[in-house]
Amino acid sequence: MQNIPINPIVNKLILSAFIFLAAFVFSYVLKKSVDLVFIEIKQKVSHKTILAKTRTIRSLLKNVIDVVLFAIAILTILAHWGVNIVPILTGAGIVGLAFSFGAQTLVKDLISGFFIILEDQFNIGDKIKIGDFTGEVRKITLRSTTLLDKEGNSIIIPNSQITAVIRYKGEE
Repeated sequence: MQNIPINPIVNKLILSAFIFLAAFVFSYVLKKSVDLVFIEIKQKVSHKTILAKTRTIRSLLKNVIDVVLFAIAILTILAHWGVNIVPILTGAGIVGLAFSFGAQTLVKDLISGFFIILEDQFNIGDKIKIGDFTGEVRKITLRSTTLLDKEGNSIIIPNSQITAVIRYKGEE
């Protein structure tokens, strides 16, 4: 039988497809593992707001898994095709640094929102006071908290600006 040389480009295409497939499978397995952990939490918790918070965290984790794995896969494929990824990584680092300076408030909002949810500082439906604003919590996201005041006005407060909260036990 005669050996037929495989075209190097075909070889690279096959390896690229394999890397993407491996990233997809690994992503699937990790996301299913996250789902399994959160299914156990869902079975133990019956409070609606806590379940909503766990759905938010689960979704966030799954997105992070996808972004990280597929970024690694793309960089690996580029390196295999002979692209020097050092300038890409350096450029990404510089862009990340510039972005971090520009997005400091956004990052502060997200971190603050994460801790508001994690520490259960207040929940949807609670009557609270943040600074000069008093109202019922209508929505909590990682980025902001929305209150509804007595007049029916929506007040949107970035989570990084929440320094102190008064959580009322009953009606004011």
